Formats: sequence, structure tokens, C-alpha cells
Amino acid sequence: MAKMILPARDLVSVSQSINIDSIQELLFGPSLALDEELKPSVDTYSNTLHIYLKSTSVSGRCPCCGETSSTVNSTSFRHPQWMPLNGMTTYAHIALKRYACKNTGCVQRTFVEQPDHVRSGQHRSDLVNLVVFAISIFCSDIVTAMICREMGILISHDSANRMLEKMSLEDDADVGFIGVDDVSLRKGQTCHTVVYDGNDHHLLALLDGRDGKSLKEWLKGYPKVSAVARDRAGACASAIAEVLPEAVQAADRFHILQNLIRYLNDIFKADIPDRIFIRNGEVLNEPPKKELSPKIPVSAGLFHGIDYDNSPPIDKSGNAVAYSNKQRGDHRTRDKERADRRLERYERIMRMRQDWFDGKYESKGSLAQAYGMSAANARRYLNMSDEEAAKIKDLKERGKRKTDMGNYMNIIYKMLDDGQTPDFVYSYILHLGYTGSVHSLVNHIKAVAGNNFGIRLGMGFPNVCSYPKDTVIIRRFDVLKYITLKDRSKMEDTDVAEYYSIIEEKFAQVKACAEIWNDFYPVLMGDDPDKLDGFLKKYEDSPVRSFVNGIKMDIAPVRNAISTSVSSGFVEGGNCRYKATKRLMFGRSGLRHLFLKTYATSIIMRTEKNAGDLIAGRLRKNTIWPGDIVYRI
Repeated sequence: MAKMILPARDLVSVSQSINIDSIQELLFGPSLALDEELKPSVDTYSNTLHIYLKSTSVSGRCPCCGETSSTVNSTSFRHPQWMPLNGMTTYAHIALKRYACKNTGCVQRTFVEQPDHVRSGQHRSDLVNLVVFAISIFCSDIVTAMICREMGILISHDSANRMLEKMSLEDDADVGFIGVDDVSLRKGQTCHTVVYDGNDHHLLALLDGRDGKSLKEWLKGYPKVSAVARDRAGACASAIAEVLPEAVQAADRFHILQNLIRYLNDIFKADIPDRIFIRNGEVLNEPPKKELSPKIPVSAGLFHGIDYDNSPPIDKSGNAVAYSNKQRGDHRTRDKERADRRLERYERIMRMRQDWFDGKYESKGSLAQAYGMSAANARRYLNMSDEEAAKIKDLKERGKRKTDMGNYMNIIYKMLDDGQTPDFVYSYILHLGYTGSVHSLVNHIKAVAGNNFGIRLGMGFPNVCSYPKDTVIIRRFDVLKYITLKDRSKMEDTDVAEYYSIIEEKFAQVKACAEIWNDFYPVLMGDDPDKLDGFLKKYEDSPVRSFVNGIKMDIAPVRNAISTSVSSGFVEGGNCRYKATKRLMFGRSGLRHLFLKTYATSIIMRTEKNAGDLIAGRLRKNTIWPGDIVYRI
């Protein structure tokens, strides 16, 4: 038997004996003991474990006056849900003592002792509540209820929703650095304003709207804010300047660069085609014509080891397989008309037979004349059996003339039956030397695939329409990306890098946009805001004059972005957490619930606190009594 290898520090703890009393204390606390008269029971039908406990205390403290009493008045019972044991839903049935308060002036005549790990009025233990709360932070309420159910905790999604309301919110009125941005609950419809702490980056507020009104009211409660990182939104800028005129506003460099790229992209769209075609080192003035070619190239290497002949297909029993290769179906109008005529003819003949058997006509000649047919045909129809007459309405298969496809039909069926794709079958038939009509080949593969395998194909299934292989295609977007890329070595192996000089020579706008970017990027990412004036003066009458005018209107925050280290990077990170939380909630809760969930997520991810710290005031602790700790909610 292999020897278990354990770390040295664990050898001592493993060797120590743990008695049943120690386990009981770990599970239920020192003030509760198992009831010896009532043994634990298991309900196998509901997978539920029932544990019966009783109090071991000899005295209690009145929650109203704080007086200690040892006089037992009666017994009360609590039935909280405990942490699951072995995956079973566990209930602890606790017999608690009700003490009589000795203080004659106390309004509380009797009181029930409070057990460890179970808060007053709760149907679940503190640990169960903590587990549910921790899961609900990072999952939707419905998913939280489903996960808890699999663990053995019974809770509804509404109860999981209400768990967040038990969280204590910390409000620091002395915050000095914040980040502001706008986010959407539903893209393009419902927008909100988010505020983040610039120090630990946790969420401070989720405000309704983005017009600046709610932000004004919020800022009035935080007069010590001295620095704000924001985007280029004018409403937020006006609100901050109005309430906190002394605060330093720094525009986000990322958004400034995005604004410039948007203007450069408009220049590209106006004068440069979406795709640039290069052949033999020259930019083509017109797109080349597309060529039709098989999706799977017709080359011997692709079909190595594949050998099909045109012998009839055989099933597992050795019998020949009958399959349909007709280029028709019930959906064809022509065949429907033929079937309708056959049915009409059958019904007419059956009426004629019935009239003759009923004796309505004296001779077969008069019967034939009444139904407009020759006497010979009338006699033939009357002499038919019912089975032969029923075959009249069946649509007969047409004969098929011999064509070049006759040498390949069985191959097509056998390849499709083996799981080969129709476009592979098409290329293989061409590889075998088929020289007939390509259109006929396509139609026959469609017919065999549709009639026998239920595969519906379009006319262009085997081919792809593409530009000539000797033509290099470069997207307009990739050229702009190459211009604005910080490290162009990341695209050094692309076609853009190889042909950029040719493209720049062909399109003057490419060279002009590259010059604008190369002039502005070092200024914005540098540390000298005075260089910004030179850029604004140089390009005030250029195609990007609207961008220049926007910078002038927001000049102070842009200069602060250059001269200070204030950045909105943490705001974008917070927005990512907000979006993830918004999506997992499925849009079922309101703005406050979204704020609470996002707040809890940001606190746990950006600070040293955990889920237990957020609801510490809602957990039962022997050292905490009413009035000792005040939580701001």
C-alpha cells in the first residue's frame, strides 16, 4: 500500500484525535448540543436531513435592558436551514430557553436566548446567508437559486434578490479624486452616469440619466472632490464646473484619440474606396472581375487514396440499392399538374365503372359515348380489377435518356452515402475527367442529395466567386489602423506594411491623415501642454477643423490630460465590470439592484474586503449587542 506523503506541518494536525464533541462545536457552536432523545433523521424522498439540538446555556441576557437572567420561563423552538451536509438540505431544530427578565422596570417580561450563527428572525443560518449572498454578487438571482439548489440550499430567486438589501454601504464624503462616465442599460435607449473612486476604483454612485442633473445633486454632497477624470461629454463637464469650479478636470486621452480617429475615418470614407486592389505593384483604378472556381480545388493530391467506381451501390445485405436521381420533386408545378390530371382521370373511370355496374346504360357503346372515349378503352377499363384501376392515379416515372452523367451517377450516390460533402463530390467528378455540362453535374448532385439524403442545395454550392489570386486586397480600415498604430512592428508582416508607400503615393489623403496623427499623438502623450497650441494653429483650417474647434472648447481639461497624471483608465475598467454585471442580471431588476450588485463586485475586486465584510452587520456575533456598532445603509 502506498504511503501518503504530507507536509511536515500537517503531520501533527493529522495525528491529533478529533472527538465527536469537537466536530459538534465546529458545526453548531459551543452553546448548542445534540438532543440525545431525538436522533437525526433523513427524509430520502426530499433528500432532507433533520438535526435536533438543544441549548446548553444556563443564563441569558435581555436584549432590551441587558440584565442577565437564569430563571427559565419556558422553551421556544427555532428551525433554521443549516449548511448542507453531504449534499442534503439540512434543517436544525433548536430547542431554546425562554428566560424571565428580573428587571421589573423592563418592558420585556421574557426573552428567548439567541443561538450562535443564527440571527434573530432569520430562517437560515448566518453561513447559509453568507454563501447565498456571495453567489448572488456574481450571478443573476435565478442562477443563484439554481446553484444553491444543486448545493442543497433551498432559496427562491426573490430571496436571493433581497440578500443584496442586507449589504452595508460605505459612503466616504471626503473622497478627493473621482472618475465620471456615462453607461447604458439598454444601448441607445436608457443611459446612466457612473462615478468611481479614483483611489481604489470601486463604484461610488450609479445615477439616472446623463444630462448632468443627477450628477449636480450628487456632487453637492462631496465638496472635497479636487480632481475629476472624465470623457468629452459636455453635460458632465458643465455640471462639474458649476458645482466644483475649483476641481481639476482631466479629459481622457483615449477618448481624445478616438475622436481624432473618427474624423480621420470620415476623410478616408470620402475619398478612398473600401477595398484597395493592387496588382503587379500598382493600385488598380477599378475592382477586377471576380472569377468562379470550385471551393475544393480539382487536384490529384486532395483525392489521394479515394477510389470510387460506377458500379451499383450495395447495401449491407448485398442487395442493390434503388435510389432516385430524377431532377424533380413534389414541389415542381409540372409534376403537380400531372398528378392532378391522373387523379381526375381515375375518378372519372371509377364513376364510369359504377354507372355500368348500376345498370344505367344498356350497352358499352352508349357508356363509352357518354364518357367521350372509344368502345375499346371503355371495355378495357370495365374489365380491370380494383387493384389495376387504382394504379391509374399513380404518377409514372419518365424514362431517362443516356448522357455523360450516366457514368458517374452511382459514384455520386455512394460518395454522399459515405458522408462526403456535395462540393467535395463535385470536385472529385471533375477530377475523374468529366467533360460534360457543369450545369448538368450540379443539377444531378442536387437531385441525388435532395431525393435520397434530404440535403437541399443551391445552384452555387460547389463554387466560390473570388477575385483573381494575383490581386492583393487591402481594406481601407487596415490602412487607417496602420497609420494610428503605436507600434507598427505588430503589422510588419501584413500586406499593408508592404504596400503602404504605394497606397500613400496613390491617395494623397493617406499621407495627410498620417501627418495629422503624427503631429498630434506626441503632443497628447507628452508632458508639455504648450505644444498643443502649435497643433491647433497649424490645423485650424484643415479637414479636421471640427476636431480642433472641439479641443479649443475643452482646452483646459485637454491641457490637464497632458500636464497631469490623471487618467480615466480605471473608469473604463469599472465600466467593464458594470457591463458584465448588467448582462448577467438579464434586465430583471431596477437601477438600485443593479447599483448594489455592481458596488459589491467592485468592492470585492478592487479592495481587500470580502463578501462577509459587506454584510458583517447582518451576521450574528456574540460580541455585538444592539447599539455597539452603527452601519450606514
